[in-house]
Amino acid sequence: MSTSRIFFFSLLLTFFYSKLPLAKLLSYQSEYEISLANSEKIRLPGKTYVNEASGQLFIDWINNCKNSWISNQRMMTRFINSHGVGTVSEINYSINEKADGSDMDFVLEVKEDAELVERVYGEAKINNNLIVKFPQTDKENLNFSDDVVFPHQFLEEIISNLYSNKRMITKKVYEGTIPDKFFNISVFLTDQIIRESDIKLPEKINNKFKKIRMSYYQDNQQTPVFEQTVNLNDQGIANFFRYDYADYSLILKLKKINLVNLNCD
Repeated sequence: MSTSRIFFFSLLLTFFYSKLPLAKLLSYQSEYEISLANSEKIRLPGKTYVNEASGQLFIDWINNCKNSWISNQRMMTRFINSHGVGTVSEINYSINEKADGSDMDFVLEVKEDAELVERVYGEAKINNNLIVKFPQTDKENLNFSDDVVFPHQFLEEIISNLYSNKRMITKKVYEGTIPDKFFNISVFLTDQIIRESDIKLPEKINNKFKKIRMSYYQDNQQTPVFEQTVNLNDQGIANFFRYDYADYSLILKLKKINLVNLNCD
């Protein structure tokens, strides 16, 4: 599984937020800039490493008049390795999750150097257990336990605890960018507050971001697949990400964000 795919999954979790008593639901369009973080990790002879990384992530996020959460996302990342060889990864993803967290539909398309690698359409439903179906294919249904949740429920718990006394949250989360698996995620809540100063935010966005740390595990592994640092506000908007993999790290910074006005009358 490519790190760009894992990267995209973790982004998805942070772009869903819930209806909270003190935070107004916002619909928005945003753009993030991806770059390679400075690293002091030791490089071993004969092994290929990432020398450069750059790209963009575009997010259209719509609260569908309180019926569901809809997101269309496109991420393009350019990598150059230590041999000077470049690759371009493109991931297109759409998701529609019901407000009550009972159903979720998703479409995933993955390309590498403009060639189609994977296209998946899935339907997930929670009714006692979590069942995932893949229409118009011979792919078998997936059956997960009832403690696996969708991204919206996961973020709802994180945001509701941003300023609580709780210091750690653990959840099993399924959202479809890795169609056959879910993640075991540990969230570590800190007390550090950050203000956005590089760009001017719309007035309705709360410029008070709290730093959290997240570790992503698969199957029964004891070592995380990767770790993530996020600056997140109480509206579910993030202005900064850092992704730490075994051999390199990526930085994602908010470049611009525009609010979208909806007429739900």
